[in-house]
Order: sequence, then C-alpha cells, then structure tokens
Amino acid sequence: MFLEDFFKELEKYLKRGLNKEISWNTFFPEIYRFCENNINIIEKEKGLKEKIGSFLAYYKPINKLSEERRIRRIKEGFNLIEKLKNIYLIDTPAALHKELPLKTDIKFIKGVGKKRATLMRELGINNIEDTFYFFPREYEDRREIKSILDCYHGQNCLIVGNIVNYEEKKVGTLRILSYVLEDKNNSIIILTWFNQEYIKKFLNIGMKVAVYGTLEIDFGRKQMKNPDFQVITSIDEIKTGIMPIYPLKKGLYQNTMRNIFSETIQYANNVKEFIPEKLLKKYKFLNFPSRIKGIHFPKSFYHLKKAKDTLRYEEIFLFELSVLIQKLKIQLKKGFSKKINGELSKKFMESLPFKLTNSQIKVFEEIREDMKKDVPMNRLLQGDVGSGKTVVSELALIDNFESGFQGAVMVPTSVLAKQQYKRLKKDFEKFGINVEILLGETKKSKKIEIKENLIKNKIDILIGTHALIQDDVEFKKLGLVVIDEQHRFGVKQRLALISKGKMPDILFMTATPIPRTLAMTLYGDLDVSIITEMPAGRKKIKTLLLKENKVNEIYKFIDKELESGNQAFFVYPLIDESEVMELKAATEMYDILKERFREYGVGLLHGKMTPLEKNDIMEKFINKEFRILVSTTVIEVGMDIPDATIMVIEHADRFGLSQLHQLRGRVGRSKKQAYCFLIMSQNVSAETKEKLRLFANTTNGFEVSEIDLKWRGPGKFFGTEQHGLPDFRFLDILKDTELIEKARKDALEILKEDPELKKYKTLKYEIYRRYGKKLRMLEA
Repeated sequence: MFLEDFFKELEKYLKRGLNKEISWNTFFPEIYRFCENNINIIEKEKGLKEKIGSFLAYYKPINKLSEERRIRRIKEGFNLIEKLKNIYLIDTPAALHKELPLKTDIKFIKGVGKKRATLMRELGINNIEDTFYFFPREYEDRREIKSILDCYHGQNCLIVGNIVNYEEKKVGTLRILSYVLEDKNNSIIILTWFNQEYIKKFLNIGMKVAVYGTLEIDFGRKQMKNPDFQVITSIDEIKTGIMPIYPLKKGLYQNTMRNIFSETIQYANNVKEFIPEKLLKKYKFLNFPSRIKGIHFPKSFYHLKKAKDTLRYEEIFLFELSVLIQKLKIQLKKGFSKKINGELSKKFMESLPFKLTNSQIKVFEEIREDMKKDVPMNRLLQGDVGSGKTVVSELALIDNFESGFQGAVMVPTSVLAKQQYKRLKKDFEKFGINVEILLGETKKSKKIEIKENLIKNKIDILIGTHALIQDDVEFKKLGLVVIDEQHRFGVKQRLALISKGKMPDILFMTATPIPRTLAMTLYGDLDVSIITEMPAGRKKIKTLLLKENKVNEIYKFIDKELESGNQAFFVYPLIDESEVMELKAATEMYDILKERFREYGVGLLHGKMTPLEKNDIMEKFINKEFRILVSTTVIEVGMDIPDATIMVIEHADRFGLSQLHQLRGRVGRSKKQAYCFLIMSQNVSAETKEKLRLFANTTNGFEVSEIDLKWRGPGKFFGTEQHGLPDFRFLDILKDTELIEKARKDALEILKEDPELKKYKTLKYEIYRRYGKKLRMLEA
C-alpha cells in the first residue's frame, strides 16, 4: 500500500460513518486498528505519525458526542485528510543551483547538445520554457518493485534481477535478441527485443538490471517484449515513481527526455505565478512549480490529478480573459449611434408573404438595440438551416440604410453572392435602396464604376466575396458589415473588411449551431443571438437510412418527385482523399443517372472545375435547365432552391454529421415535403450505423451538433484554426461546462476590478504570450 492509498482508506472510514454504515461504538477502534496495521507507511514520512495521532485523538470520544457534533467532526475529517494530502502527496521542483533565463536555447541544457536539440525543435521544444508545456501523453506506475512470481499476464511490472543467459537468432529479416533474467527468488523471465542491435552494447551476462514492461505468459513461460531497462549496481539506483511517457519521434528516447526534463523543470521556480492568488486559494489549485512538477514527475496520482485540474482551469481562464479583453477593446472604441425610427423595416415586414417567428423578432430587436448604441455592435447570429437568418439580416440592413449608412455583405462564394444579390435587389427595390455586387469575375469597367459610386455614397449595399476586401474598395460611410458563414473566413479577412469603415457594426451569421455555453467559449468576444424556431408551415425533412442494395426503390420514388416538377441532388464524398477516384466515381454515377433520368436532364459538379464552370452549373440547376445535380463537393451552404425536395447522399458514413445536416438543409426550403436518403456502405460499423440512426431521428441542428461533437471531438468539429479555438490539452469543452462558466465568471470579475490588468502584470504577460498575436491584430 502507498501513502495515497492509506489516505483513501481513511476517507472510506469517514464515508461509512457519514452514511451510518458503521456503529459509533466500533468507529474509533476500527480506524485505530487500521492505522496501527499501517504504521510502517506512516513512519516513512517525517512528522506524519504525530499528525495521525492528533487525527485519531479527535475521534476517540465520538461515541459520546451528539449526532450533530459527530457529523460535524466527520465532515471536518475530510478537510484534515485533504491538508495531509497536500503536505505529503504533492511536491515542488528542487531549488535551483543556478539562474538561467527561461528563453535559454535548449541546446545549452545538460544532456541535449546540437544534434538532439534539432530533433527537439521538430517537436516545438526550443527553450527551457517550452519543456514546461510539452506534456506527457500517459504515465506508468513504477513505484513498486515486484517479484516475477507475483506478476500476472497483461500486468505492467518493474522487476529487478541478473542476466543469466543470452541468445540471438535471425528469422527472415527479423533479428531477435533474447535475454534470461533471474530475480532474487530464482524465478526467471525472458526479455526479447526485435531488430534493436544497440541493446547488445548495454546488456551482458552477469549484469544487474531493472526492467519495466508488460508481462506475458506464453506456453507457461513468462516474457516481456521490448521492455524499458536500466543497468544498476544496487537497488538504490533504480528510478522508481510515476513515470511520464512523452510523444517522441525517432532518435529521441524516454529515459533521455526524462533526464533533460528533470533538469529543466527546476526552472519552473523562476516563473512568477500568473493565476491570481485568491483564485488558487478559492479552488485549492497548485502554484506554477507544483503543477508543472505534478504533470511531469508527480509524487502521487493525487498530485497528478491536482496538476491536471489546475492546468485545465489555467487553459480556459486565460482563453476567457483573452476573448473578454477583445470584447472590452471593441467596446472602448467609439462607433456610431444610429437614429432608427423603424418606419422602413415595418413596411418591409408588411410586404413579406409570411409572418416572422417570435424568435426572429426577438433577435432582430437585440440587433437593433446594439445598432442604436455608440459602441460598435459585435454580434453573432446563430440559427439552424432554414430558420430565416437572411430576413433578419435584411431588417438590420434596412435600419442601417434608414439611419444614413452604407452596408456590406460578405459571403464565401460567388454563387451565394449572386443569389443574395438577386434576393436583396428584388426585396429592396421598392424602398429605393441601391444594391450592387462585386466579385472577382466582375468586368474591369464595372468594377471601376462600382468603386467610384461606392466612394460617392451612390451605392447603399454592396454584396461580394473576398473581392470586397481589396485595398482600393472604399466606402463613403460604412455603418454595417454582415459576414455570412463567418467560419469560412480567416480572422485577417474579417478584420480587413471591418477596417473599411470607422468602427462599423458587425453582424456575423452561421448555420452551424452549437450549444450556448460552447458559443460563449468560442465566441466570447461576441454577443450571441440564437433563432430557436423554424418558420411556420414548413414540413420536417424525412430522413431515411438505407443500404446500397435499395437504390432502385429510391429511383422509383425520385421519378414521382420529378414528375411533380421537383428537383434532386445526388452527393458523393471524397473517396480515399483521391480527387482522381472521386471524379471517376461521380462521373460513372453521372453516366448511369443521365441514362436512367434522361428526360429530366442531369448536371455534374466536381472539384476539378473552375469557379466559373461551377457557377454556370449551379445557375443552370437553379433555372431548372436540368432537374438532377450530381455533385462531389458539398453543395453551397445557403443555396436556396425551393423546388429541390430530394437529397441522396452516397456513402453517408464518410461525412461528419454537421456536414450531413448542412447538405440535408439544401432541400425542404419551401412548404413542399422533402426527403433525405442516406446510403450506407455495405461494411459500415455498428457504431457508425448508430450515429447515422441518431442523425436520421432529429432535424434539430443543435442536437445534431451535440451528437457530432461527442463523436468527433472539438478539434475536427470546429476546425480550430479558423475558429481561433486553442488546442486545449486538458480541458474537455463538452464535459467541463461548469468549469468554463466558473472561469468566465472569474475572468469577468478580474476585468471589472482592473480592466487594464495593472495589478496583474504577470497575468497580462501570460495572456499576451499565448494570445498576443490575435489581440495585437485587433489593436491594429
């Protein structure tokens, strides 16, 4: 038994007392007997015997106390044990013998040198400071030396013995080295290495060795394959403890890295604590040297857990502070207070052939209130596919126009830009709002005309793609920027458009809905509005999960839909990431469908086409020049084709669920019943089938996102670079929602108390060290 196990057992006695699973007359005798039986563990630690004596004395009269006082003492006992754990189970790095700056090049550290430094740099380790944050991927418990006799099959064991025999043989291209190790009880184990010639330089018969690995029993013989080893002369030399295992590359070895890191970890004492003292105390977190020692060389698993808990909080607390500082910087800048009387937007709403949902009205009011303030709006509008985000953005653009400002709408592709232009032109004509479109493909003469009219304030709303952010595109009085599908643009592109005006209002829009807590984490610098209702009268898309052998039945069903004047999509995923195979599969399918549905016309859209060719195909499909579109690429988010009622997705198991949801959302854009057929590959796993079944049973984007997030994890789900979400090593943004909320609250309180962090200089330094690039871009 280890000391931390001893403390765990003590806690179990207290829990039994609290749950009345033990009589008060036997409580003290039992706990006393347990401590007496483990006196050897207690006596190993300096001063612990006296402390345990005081602990026991506290419980000696428990059977004579009132029930209330007994419970109070039991609860206090947990605090006492926690204090003992913090004294005896947690360690800090040894004191430094010399001072070295944290940015000291790694090659100057003992045991590194030029060659090893080159390999370490490839892992992102350039200096002392980098070693603190190069975390182990797992740990091995090497605290106890075991006898060969006591080890069972599949167990990881640390064994000590002498090499008594050696054999080398070649099987084909495989060179096998086998050593026989005998321990003090005369039990033997075979140690085997494959194609590792260098082992012969270190191991010889007669040597005393400590080995660690997974023990296997094969035909009654105990053996270890490729174990870790250490040549020793005495037991005292053995490196025992909880050992870190690092994610290394060829040419670097675990023992070498441990030696280097045990040297650099001492310099953690040089780091000034950046988490405020009051927060460390509030949550009983570890200070910087203790948490860094605990993550690399923990004294106990309790130490490791406390280190992980602290680092988990550190990650989210610093990130929350960085996004809130961004928000504060925006709020401190002066924008325009817009005078809106709402006459035009009222007329616009009355002209619509449908009634807005309560949710649309609510988010529009939130946007309008922001636009009236003299602080620039920075709002994210979230809404499911088809929830009516565009009409809300139209209302914001009308308010902006009414108050005398120009608007810009930035969309990711020219197909979407053209569709948006068509819609806004038609909707706004009667209100005297001049809408223009600027694309990369726009003729030179037209571009010059647009740019001249823009600077003369003759254009009220400009729609476009990346063409909007060119240096020579200037607005006279830009008041509102709408960025649709904002995750498709990088931070630099978004800032370039915003810089076209003197702190304009910004409305970001996304059809990838995520839960509110997550939205607050990801977009903490933005205010978040969510459309929670779908437009009335719209039917839910029916989603069916089918195997490949059912395609003929689908074709018959599609015949009926096409006869009714409707349209259909057939989508194919990238196959084995090969564009050639992708194109071949789609082209073959296109030929089959062209023959099968020849009277309706079939179009093909694939990744090898130029943007102009893609535009041409999409426009022909929108204009019903053909009724079926075969595509190898994801059909544009936001494409609005009211007569499209069928979506067939081949190899649906190869797509992420959020991607499937976006594709499904390309149909069902009117009051017609729409259908989505998910065709599964023959050998799909039970797990994937279950995931697709869950998807088929819901049309709610927030539910789909939750399922997808759990399955794929945040990194793959968000595409972290575009979203600016850091690569959290310890924080689980799905499970740690409570911690995220605490960290956000703490960050808000710190900034409320000291907006410029004048009293928290080390904290400010650390925020800028990690997120300075993003914050400096914002300042610029």
